[in-house]
Amino acid sequence: MLLVGKILGDLVKRLGFSPLIGQMLAGIILGPMLLNLVPINHEIELLTTLGILFMMFYMGLSIDIEKVMGQNVYGFVVLSVFGGTLTFFVTATVTALLGFSLNTVLLVGISFISTSTAIGFMVLNEIGDIRSKVYKTVIAVGISDDIYAIVALALFTSYLTTGVDIRSAFMLFLLVLGFIIMVLGFGKSITSKLINYARRTQDDQSIIAFSIILLFLVAFLSQSVGIASVTGAFLAGTILARSPLSFKVITPKIEAITEGFFVPLFFVITGVRINIFEILSSESVDLMIASIPIDVVLFLGLLMAVMVSKYVGTYLATTFMGGYKDSDHHKMAISMMPMGEYTLVIGQIGLITYIGGAPILGESTYSVLALIVLVSSIIVPIMLRAAYGK
Repeated sequence: MLLVGKILGDLVKRLGFSPLIGQMLAGIILGPMLLNLVPINHEIELLTTLGILFMMFYMGLSIDIEKVMGQNVYGFVVLSVFGGTLTFFVTATVTALLGFSLNTVLLVGISFISTSTAIGFMVLNEIGDIRSKVYKTVIAVGISDDIYAIVALALFTSYLTTGVDIRSAFMLFLLVLGFIIMVLGFGKSITSKLINYARRTQDDQSIIAFSIILLFLVAFLSQSVGIASVTGAFLAGTILARSPLSFKVITPKIEAITEGFFVPLFFVITGVRINIFEILSSESVDLMIASIPIDVVLFLGLLMAVMVSKYVGTYLATTFMGGYKDSDHHKMAISMMPMGEYTLVIGQIGLITYIGGAPILGESTYSVLALIVLVSSIIVPIMLRAAYGK
């Protein structure tokens, strides 16, 4: 799996697209849709879960919260709230109108809050637009989007375990917020002392071992208080991102493990789960013009909802904020349209989280989410290059 994924990923990257497209195509080829060489079994599920934790840990390492807060945090929050919230409500509405359960509706909406900044970053870097206000805004808003999605996911997983009414919803928000502040606050001082101790050993392996222990410890604590373990993994990364050893030791080695093994494997396994034949054979819904499989309607509806709401939300927010050229509104709106890792990670959580004996997301619904990631990853680079006249 890994070999085929890396080969196709590198091939697609040379064509100017995100490697995740090639990696997901590798999974489609190896999976039940075509060659049926890779089954989804318990071992694959465990490997996927481990990969998700490392991916979220690495994403956290890439975010220096203090640095982000020191920039135009108001503007970034406005953009995230406009784009993310609008996308959440529109995608949740589309899902609800097709008769899916409340939990499925909420999880689908949350999965589309965050944008794949990697795709916008790749195209803007290729074009050479890496010093402009567009580039800096896209990267910063991508970070605030990630934080927004993590908080929303934490609230959702807590809601699953406690239930919610108006009073308990407020208490639930305080619980999640308090846990995040506690981890970031106490974690920084404790981590600094332990990192200094590890540094005195002059052994990079001890530092990496401690970092991985912290990953699993905070993930466990997060799960124990009813918040998703991936939230804990992300927070563990943000704690270490502020360490003086992060840039030189921790991030490069975790990046090698994650980008070299877990990320391509995760996307290949995601591709294995995609089965267009199941989508086409799903229960039909009667529309005015024809009877169409419900998952086809879901795919088309969500794809349109995601791309339009992200574009409109970002365009309106940047217009409201001011300070951008007219052409910049269009470029930033397009850059915010692709979906990526967070959509798949949150969807994966839906696959393994059971309510009343059934997963929140079925396999065919997850296939729909994965296809949206795949299609948006192809369309957006083309649109962004066209916006720059390339």
